[in-house]
Amino acid sequence: MLVAQDSECLLRDEPVSALDIAHQIEVLPLVRILSVERGLGVVVVLHDVNMAARFCDNLLALKGGRLLASGTPADLMRGETLGAIYGIPMGTVPHPHGGSPIGFAH
Repeated sequence: MLVAQDSECLLRDEPVSALDIAHQIEVLPLVRILSVERGLGVVVVLHDVNMAARFCDNLLALKGGRLLASGTPADLMRGETLGAIYGIPMGTVPHPHGGSPIGFAH
């Protein structure tokens, strides 16, 4: 991943939206590495809540342009919270390899 400027913050809007899952799993860890190695603050817009929960330290959930929920992935990855965010019945299951739960639609 090329970072041309020496800034303190990295903003990424949908950096993996056109990528298959294999490439998503390559790109998102690179963003985390940049954050740690360069001490960057990172703001990433993702629509895949499971990827967000897997790779982000804190999540903000917006609905209708308003902040609906915020917190750690463990805070937001609950069926009732996801249901409020998406407006449909949602549930979660434990990730088979640890980490944040996986969200799914009923």
